[in-house]
Amino acid sequence: MRNLFIIILSLLSCQYSSSQIGSESINRGKVDIELNKNIELLGLAYFIGFEGVNIETKTVQVDGEAIPKKDWHNYGYALYQDYKSYATSANLAKSFSVANHLWLDYLSAFLMQVDEVPNAKLTDAIAEHYYLNFSKNKDAAEAKNNVEIFLEGMNAFSREINLEAYLSNAELYYRKMIEEVSNTLPNANFIDAMEAFYNTSFESYVLVPSLTIPKGMGFGIKVPTNNKTKIYSVFGALDAQEFEDENNLKMGFRNPEKLMELSIHEFGHSFVNPEVTKLPDHLFQETEHLFKPLKAVMYDQGYNTWKACVYEHFVRAGEIIIAEKLGDEKTTERLMLDYQEKRRFKYIPEILIELRKYDDGFYKSYYALVESTMRKLSKL
Repeated sequence: MRNLFIIILSLLSCQYSSSQIGSESINRGKVDIELNKNIELLGLAYFIGFEGVNIETKTVQVDGEAIPKKDWHNYGYALYQDYKSYATSANLAKSFSVANHLWLDYLSAFLMQVDEVPNAKLTDAIAEHYYLNFSKNKDAAEAKNNVEIFLEGMNAFSREINLEAYLSNAELYYRKMIEEVSNTLPNANFIDAMEAFYNTSFESYVLVPSLTIPKGMGFGIKVPTNNKTKIYSVFGALDAQEFEDENNLKMGFRNPEKLMELSIHEFGHSFVNPEVTKLPDHLFQETEHLFKPLKAVMYDQGYNTWKACVYEHFVRAGEIIIAEKLGDEKTTERLMLDYQEKRRFKYIPEILIELRKYDDGFYKSYYALVESTMRKLSKL
């Protein structure tokens, strides 16, 4: 892949020694930080095409307080003001015409495997399941055709808006973002805890912060490369941003608690999702009735199918276990309250019972735990 436009160590090397970076995880090679040009284009396109629409009249809830959406997404709003005339771009419309049924996590996973725009193209090296959903009917030939349309539009759109000029003009902001993430990186022991608990490991763990992906969004992505597997956490800013004064920049990534939780959550999907995906269809059908009382609140959080809800239940229950293993009682209690009471992941208590049995060696594998838990949930 040639789709990385900046890698943290090369970007920081002119300013920081490894000791000044202050992150053991970088030195040990457990956690890397990368920026991805294709992700920045995707985020910008999404913001001006969808997120920014009527942003001036909307509010968002931040820490229990309603604030103007344009103030919370202030960097994105500034981009929207600069680029909103391109919302009607024929090139952008061309891309969205074959991808408007796909969410950003799927598009991100695909775009991270092609060359940088404006030279992105589908190759035989990309597994079919990374683009098959471009066809609503899962028809391979149609999916390939739609992917080509999508990439042609994105390549042309990157030239149309002069993406290179944006990245060059915003270099100071991206440098500050990377500095903030590198100085806020969680200790790599959370990776050790996850590998030990799930009894699996990956070649590398990569954080992909973004200034164009809207705040609060994050995607866990698994990508095979040369018979090895990298897992990624792609995410937008975590906190308020201040970027008017170049001598006092705050790009919204200096929140250790949120970055730790986000990393465990998004990396967790790469441990959990493949095992949940193996479940036979009848187990989803037999537990489908459990979705009904949660449907409205899950829709509000972006989980509009029972299968997506199942993934989230297991991932979030796993986060609680990892917090326990790290000896973080405060986070454990807060996650339990947030996930069960506030966000209504109703079945986490039942899953936690089985996860603790798995941790004690009751189950032979994580998949065996998942299958057994789903059978038990079907009887609720």
